[in-house]
Amino acid sequence: MELIKLVPVTVGRDIARFRAEFGATQSQLAAKSGVDQSRISRIENGEAGTDDELERILVALKSLGSKDADDYRAFLVKDWQHVERPDFSNPQRNILELAEEGLRQIAEFLAEERPWPLKRQLERQRAGIEASAAYLGKASHQIAFIGEVGVGKSTAISFLYGLLDPVSSASDLRERVVLETGGGHTTLCEVNIRRGPGFGIVVQAQSDEEMRKLIGDFCAATWLRCTVSDGQKNDSVNVSEEVQRALRNISGLTVKRERDMQGKTTSRDQALELASHCATEEEFRARVIESMNLEQRTRREIWIEDAGGKTAMQQLRKLFRDINNGRLSDVPLPASIDLLIPGFGLELPGMTISVVDTKGLDEVAVRADLDARLKDSRTHVVLCSTFNQAPSTSVQLLLNHLRNAHGIHVGGGKVSVLALPRDNEAMAVKDDTGEPPIDDKDGYDLKRDQITRTLVGADGALSEVPILFFNAKKDDAARVREQLLEQIVWLRKSYEERLLDECAAADEVVRNHETQAFSAAVQEVAARLAHFLDAHTSLPPRIRQPSQELIDAMSKIRYASTIWAMTRRNGEYYNFSVSHQVGAGGARDALLRSKTWFDKLQGVLDTLKQDSDLMLAQKTIQQVEASADGWRRTFAESARTAAVEIYRGPLEADEELWSKCANQWGGGPGFKDRVARIIRDWFDARIELNQKLEGVMAALWEEAVVRPVGRLSDESAGDLPKNSGE
Repeated sequence: MELIKLVPVTVGRDIARFRAEFGATQSQLAAKSGVDQSRISRIENGEAGTDDELERILVALKSLGSKDADDYRAFLVKDWQHVERPDFSNPQRNILELAEEGLRQIAEFLAEERPWPLKRQLERQRAGIEASAAYLGKASHQIAFIGEVGVGKSTAISFLYGLLDPVSSASDLRERVVLETGGGHTTLCEVNIRRGPGFGIVVQAQSDEEMRKLIGDFCAATWLRCTVSDGQKNDSVNVSEEVQRALRNISGLTVKRERDMQGKTTSRDQALELASHCATEEEFRARVIESMNLEQRTRREIWIEDAGGKTAMQQLRKLFRDINNGRLSDVPLPASIDLLIPGFGLELPGMTISVVDTKGLDEVAVRADLDARLKDSRTHVVLCSTFNQAPSTSVQLLLNHLRNAHGIHVGGGKVSVLALPRDNEAMAVKDDTGEPPIDDKDGYDLKRDQITRTLVGADGALSEVPILFFNAKKDDAARVREQLLEQIVWLRKSYEERLLDECAAADEVVRNHETQAFSAAVQEVAARLAHFLDAHTSLPPRIRQPSQELIDAMSKIRYASTIWAMTRRNGEYYNFSVSHQVGAGGARDALLRSKTWFDKLQGVLDTLKQDSDLMLAQKTIQQVEASADGWRRTFAESARTAAVEIYRGPLEADEELWSKCANQWGGGPGFKDRVARIIRDWFDARIELNQKLEGVMAALWEEAVVRPVGRLSDESAGDLPKNSGE
């Protein structure tokens, strides 16, 4: 056997899997290989084996009937120099081997002096292959469910992924699911469901700073209720129901419901009673904090143990509810909760899938945590909507946000729409003639047509979004789960195709570099690009102020309490972040102002593709075309970061601004509009910041767009660094 280059940490697990696939025991493998059974056991449990031991074990596995033993031997001796060695079970392992070979070929070719256009092409192709290989080399993905509060998202997740009490047969679905559900405002934070070594929960605690702010909001809202005048009764504020519920349980200041002798129910708000005995809001806040015993809340991990007949899911269900409602005295208020389940997310061979139940949307604005899921290339996003409202306003907002603020193509496995029907809703749909469906499936088909017509709009950009349906009471969970996993496959397929295209283009350059006609065609493409760039170097003018995104978002906010909480945090509230909205505005402006430039570039490329004299350079042209989308999105993301960095510091530091905004509370109707005017005036007055952003945008344009095109079209441009993603 050739020398093993590097023994993967998974070798023992791989051997155990090969053995289990055809039912061989360790004793049988030991007898066939001549390696002691105890030694095989230790290797399968992670202890390193010698080359000789591994060779004998693999030979024995093959003779016993393993179909993978020979491939695994070849895998162990392969020298991976340009691509990080993947797991043997990686579904794109063969593609990654092609990437390794392609990068080796490029390295050998570039080791000698080459004509500059060919060299630049190969440098760009090398960067593309490396980026796609890095993506495919990782086998973990997420499926993130996003939807408004109360749509049934958590219930759907529980039924789709088997998070159910196996004993309960209650007709009320809420009594069967592990995730806590209700009429909305139930889940306290984001919940991640992933594979673990056992059943358990891991809590990521709120930061001390955020905890102080949440307590401060709760106390301020309660204090206002104590001190508000009759003329201000309509100006009521509070923290969200789920946060308020948890804070009340943590502090012991719950609302007591009591029944008198006549059977009449009355409520006693213990927080209000405490506030009424305090001289100031500060005293009230101090006493609330003291009642919470925050320093004792240090427990972050809880593991399920045998509990006298109760199943693990039953225990997990109770434990999750206790944590979600702040009922455990040693567990802090969570910022996120991880549900750990053995064997979870292994339905796609060689891959690990986790599921994210995001905190429900109760505002129209796109939150920063949801935005992170939307732009994460490893996450498939499921936009949930009630059946009758599908596609809801928030679903349409998020889809348009993907396009307008990120420039992300919504097809290819990135996003799907999941409509969640309740009983008889599918049968209530009518076709264009007014006729009802013949069954639920027919109702789903009719509704799908309606949703598609709504989404497609004028430009048809959303026509590729998959539309799924799931009624937890009657639909096949396995089928819907399979449809969602297919989207992960499509996500990876797009990177696989990109990698193969880059490899094919690089191979064409290497094979044809000595052909005069090929070199001439590549040089002509470079000359045409240079001519285009000479005439279109400057950044197109600004179309939309980044702050306009913020002002527009504020106008759509449903609850004045959201703006109130934002002003108390100098603009940075989890439910509405000023800097996040300004960043989205910067990205949107970048995409808008660069659209005409990229349309013109596409026109040049279309002309080149139709030129019969350039047929030998078709792959070169196609690769430039594929790169253009990446340049545009890179520019947009850089603009987003720049807008956040330029404005966030001055915004947070301007105490006078936020004090003025907060003081608008209590002034009667129109609180949101008054705050919006103050913030708009602040941005209009910051001429130096606006000019600074424009200067940074020009530099980003040069770096993200002009420079990459210049490298392909101008011999004097600097070389592309190895491992660059441009």
